[in-house]
Amino acid sequence: MAGSIPSKNCMSQTSKTPARVTDLHEPHPRIRAKDWRSPLVKRLLKKARYQDGECDLADSFRKVGAQKSKDGIFLLSWSGLDGDFDQTVKTYQEPVITEFATLGLACILVARRAGLEITEVTRRGDRADYWLGDREYLLEVSGQQEGNLEDLCSSKAGQLLDNPFGKAGYVCVATYDAPAARLWFYAQPEQEKRT
Repeated sequence: MAGSIPSKNCMSQTSKTPARVTDLHEPHPRIRAKDWRSPLVKRLLKKARYQDGECDLADSFRKVGAQKSKDGIFLLSWSGLDGDFDQTVKTYQEPVITEFATLGLACILVARRAGLEITEVTRRGDRADYWLGDREYLLEVSGQQEGNLEDLCSSKAGQLLDNPFGKAGYVCVATYDAPAARLWFYAQPEQEKRT
C-alpha cells in the first residue's frame, strides 16, 4: 500500500488480510460509527499529520463460554481519510480522540471477532456503553494512550457486570503506545444474576 507507515508497530504486511479502518462503520449501520475512523487512525499514526497506511495491532479475544482467550495480530489499514483526519485533529481534544479511537477499534473487533453488531448507546448509569445485537449483550469500551491492558480490562469488567440488567457482555479495551486491544466476554456469576 502506498504511504505505509515505516515504524516498529505500523508496517506493511502483505501476508495478512487487513481490516479496513475506512470501512469500520459498515457492519454497524444503526450507529454513527463513521465518526470514529479518523480518531483511530490518529492514535495508530501517533502524529498530527495524516498519511495512508497500515498497522499491526496485538489483539486478544475471549468468546462467549470460553475460559481462555485467543491471542493474535490484527492488521489494520486505512486510506483516503486525509480531510476527515484534519477536521478531527482540529475539533477534538486528546482524551476524546482516544475514546473515539477505541470505539472505532471496538467496531472492528466486535464485527470480526464476535460476529455482532453495535446497535445503540445505553443510558447514563447503565454501567456499559452500548448494546450489541437485539440487546443480547452489553459492551463497555475504554482506551488509554499507555498503561496496563490487564488492569484496565479488569476494572471495566467489574463495571460492566454491575449493570442493572443482569446482562453479560464484552469489554473492549486498548492502549496505543504499542497498539494492543482486548475484546473479552464476561458472564454474570450465577449467584449474582438478576431477573
